[in-house]
Amino acid sequence: AVGALFQLRAERPAGRGGLHRGAGLQPRDRRRHLRPGSGVPPGAMLKMATAMAGRWEVGEDAGLHALAKSVEQEVARSSGRTLVRFTVRPSGGPAFACEGFEGMSLKDIAEFGSGEGAELLREYIECACSGVMACSTCQVYVHPDWFPRVGPPGEAELDMLELAHEPEETSRLGCQVRLTPDMDGMSISIPSGANNMFDSIPFE
Repeated sequence: AVGALFQLRAERPAGRGGLHRGAGLQPRDRRRHLRPGSGVPPGAMLKMATAMAGRWEVGEDAGLHALAKSVEQEVARSSGRTLVRFTVRPSGGPAFACEGFEGMSLKDIAEFGSGEGAELLREYIECACSGVMACSTCQVYVHPDWFPRVGPPGEAELDMLELAHEPEETSRLGCQVRLTPDMDGMSISIPSGANNMFDSIPFE
């Protein structure tokens, strides 16, 4: 995540005179030129990142992951990555438009995307395992016309889809579907339910 922050700083458009302070320096030297205008005082980057990491060893993030994803999207936007648009058809609800940058997964869009489409997708896609492919709660149905472009699931993903709620031939896990430019216009559907095995695990 810290590396993503430095990358954003490095890839921002040039300011007056065509260069920003620190341009042309090696990454290690450029870090010394971060100024309060970046939102982080000099020397405070590591301290901020450590605090936001929370208790990372037990999976308790304090905002660092969300920040990193936000930076990734800003880098994607500033570097000219393709914005891929697609249609989502919930079970029993009206279809809505959604969008994300190439390279983002459907899970990324649901959790960290912006816009009304991402907010709606967030209501329909759950990811109980945080995207490590240990559940099937982010299952989606890819429209048959688009399935060849999205591609079939791998063996490990198939194992999880066997445990999904009413899987179909074109089922995929949202955490494993990453957008590419040729998916622009794609259509996916949301199942009527989800099987969450984590609900049956006795944690106490």
